[in-house]
Amino acid sequence: MSDRLRIPVTSFAIFTGNIDPISVYSTVCYGTELNFKYNAYHVASADVKALEGDERVFAMVVLAARKMLDAGGDPEKRGQYSLELLNLLRERGYDTGRARSLQKFVYRILRIGDKKIDPKVREVWRMQLIPIDEAVREIQIRDAMEEGMEKKAFEVARSMLTEGLSVEIIKKCTGLDKEDILALS
Repeated sequence: MSDRLRIPVTSFAIFTGNIDPISVYSTVCYGTELNFKYNAYHVASADVKALEGDERVFAMVVLAARKMLDAGGDPEKRGQYSLELLNLLRERGYDTGRARSLQKFVYRILRIGDKKIDPKVREVWRMQLIPIDEAVREIQIRDAMEEGMEKKAFEVARSMLTEGLSVEIIKKCTGLDKEDILALS
């Protein structure tokens, strides 16, 4: 088969679920019959070790899809698998931009869970774009800020208790749990 410019065309279907793949489509409408046969690939039955050893881009797409299917809705696993895939692609000479494009493509075709990319995966991508020492420093700064904000919330809560404000008002203003506020008194 070829297109109107006589360039050969082929088609295939990638099945990502646990259903058995089909490779034939047939329909009849008002006397017109259409029979279409295409190649089918079943991601869920793909051999992960074989894919990891395969240099082709298609193998990388299938490997990414397989890993995301294995992770399901677990953002921690998806972030971990995303980082593993990114590192594998880098080992194979892919630049970060091309590797991220491949990952985004996989997310778009899979549509597992939300249509948005998991925050953990987005964080992995973002951190991979800057040198590791900068990424570590950024995480340390963020953790210190969160710790400082929590410490400040306890100070404010202690002060509010001293002023005689109710636990419910303190909870609303500081975001602390009732148990934490009561422990301060």
